[in-house]
Amino acid sequence: MKKILYSIPLLCILLVWVGCEPSVDDPTSKSTDTTDPTEEPSVSPSDTTITTADTIRITWSGASAAIVGSHDSVTVSDNNGYVTVNSQVKDITYILSGNGQGQLSIYGTNRHQLILSDLTLACSNGPAINNQCKKSCFVLLQGTNSLTDGSSYASSDEDRKAAFFSEGQMIFSGSGSLTIKGNYKHALASDDYIQFAESTGTITLTASSDGIHANEGIWFDGGTIEVNAGKDGIQNDSAAIVINGGNIYVTAKEEGIESKGTITINGGIVYAQAADDAINSGEDFTITGGYVCAYSTGNDGMDANGNFYIKGGLVYAIGARSPEVAIDANTEERKQLYVQGGTIVAIGGLESGSSLTQSCYQASGSTSTWYALVVGSETFAFKTPNTNASTIVVSGASQPSLYKGVTASGTDIFKGIGYFPASYSGGSSVSLSAYSGSSGGGPGGGGPGGGGRPGGW
Repeated sequence: MKKILYSIPLLCILLVWVGCEPSVDDPTSKSTDTTDPTEEPSVSPSDTTITTADTIRITWSGASAAIVGSHDSVTVSDNNGYVTVNSQVKDITYILSGNGQGQLSIYGTNRHQLILSDLTLACSNGPAINNQCKKSCFVLLQGTNSLTDGSSYASSDEDRKAAFFSEGQMIFSGSGSLTIKGNYKHALASDDYIQFAESTGTITLTASSDGIHANEGIWFDGGTIEVNAGKDGIQNDSAAIVINGGNIYVTAKEEGIESKGTITINGGIVYAQAADDAINSGEDFTITGGYVCAYSTGNDGMDANGNFYIKGGLVYAIGARSPEVAIDANTEERKQLYVQGGTIVAIGGLESGSSLTQSCYQASGSTSTWYALVVGSETFAFKTPNTNASTIVVSGASQPSLYKGVTASGTDIFKGIGYFPASYSGGSSVSLSAYSGSSGGGPGGGGPGGGGRPGGW
């Protein structure tokens, strides 16, 4: 966020103009702000691809690389598979292919494009791709690609912390696939932002630390992103994580998806399973659409350190056990959970003091059991975890019906524990009672056939 610095005289004039008694938040009252956060951008950066006139091809074969193409302001050298690019050219493309051991290091002052075209590159003592240029790096995926780093890095003054690392922005597109294994720390990392364009193919990341790590925001507009992480699955140090589309599947030993700033989910399929919070925002958290499953085995399913707004989408949240809840907001700092729309299943209940514009209902639940939630003509089938299901809270655009012990089938959207659209047979009806925002996690702390999509799902 840009900061505006005023001169002292102008600042005084502005203060007089707005009034002698500036408004301040009352720390003794809960927040009544039900608007979405506006300080961070909620749309993706606009440029997802570039067209370049100049191309240099680098092809690895074992511990050597062949370089074809040149430019007056670009030098490319190979030292036993370790390729170094120094460039002063704007909008140049490097086509990377072959199978080898080594590294690509890029230095320059202008944006550029990398086309990964059937590339397999493994480095034993550093990142496979080490991009030290602070400008935009457009990554186009073609064919099948793989990047692997070493479990330890050679000494360097450079900031290097991932198998595919960039100082600048990273923008992914292209229908190919990319597998990244981060043995040292992260799999994919940028000191700026990372964007996955609508046309992105499949990216699979395995990391000893974070699967995806960015400093200035992460945008998902498309692609299938699968993460298995030793620490956080997807981690952003500031700004926003925005999910507009794509299929994102995360398994992590710490937090699944974490942003130190805001999180906004507008679409796509999001599945996060983690030992800590499955999805955590440092500031406000907003869901307007998409299909979201947050499954924690040791903490809250979803946790906002600001306000939490649910306005649409299909949300399946699982908290570990009391005192953890399925969906949590920062009431300690006078924030709230606002349920304003969507279809919701919360195993473990909601944060106490929630504002429920849309009615919620509760029931006692059973572990390792298939349920069917029916809202209007639509059915979501879900399986409860084997550890905690004492309380189930549900909500929908109309009063839902819940059925227990069903045999379910349909489109698997949540890694075997959630089907939508779904059909079911058997089971028995579950009695639902009204759920109040003051109910906390519910009594224990802690869904007939159909198809299609109701509004907001």
